[in-house]
Amino acid sequence: MNNFESLIEGHYRNQRQAMSNPSQWPQIDIRIWKTDSGVFESKSWYKYQGEENAYNWLRYRVMYMDETTVKTDIFNYIKNEDSCPFIWTWDGKWWTGIPDGWCQVDKYLIKSCIRFNGLDYRSLDQGWNTETNEQAWGKPEEEGEFQFTLLAK
Repeated sequence: MNNFESLIEGHYRNQRQAMSNPSQWPQIDIRIWKTDSGVFESKSWYKYQGEENAYNWLRYRVMYMDETTVKTDIFNYIKNEDSCPFIWTWDGKWWTGIPDGWCQVDKYLIKSCIRFNGLDYRSLDQGWNTETNEQAWGKPEEEGEFQFTLLAK
């Protein structure tokens, strides 16, 4: 089963990872749902701040290129602007998404890789200041991905 829409939808949390090393990994929730109009939305928030204080709230328009490739156009509700589209590919185990080409928002180059399989959701997101070439946010690659587990559909 590789249905993009059914596998991405759900409420995810990195509780196990956060509890293993709280100083390195904040506890984060991600909720992804399909709206009545057929588009997807997602919110991300620090558990201690609650969903009403989400730091990320996005809308995804899903377009199927073929059975193993999906493109998502993304709109950021918090910034009220379009964000970089993603291309997702199915490898038989994971849907993996990366920005569709160069992704720059304001002065930040966005480097991102997200993957999910219906139970697990992994992400590595970074923002790089294009003026100083320094990492502005996100985890260094050597620290690994955020590791989320499905709580509920």
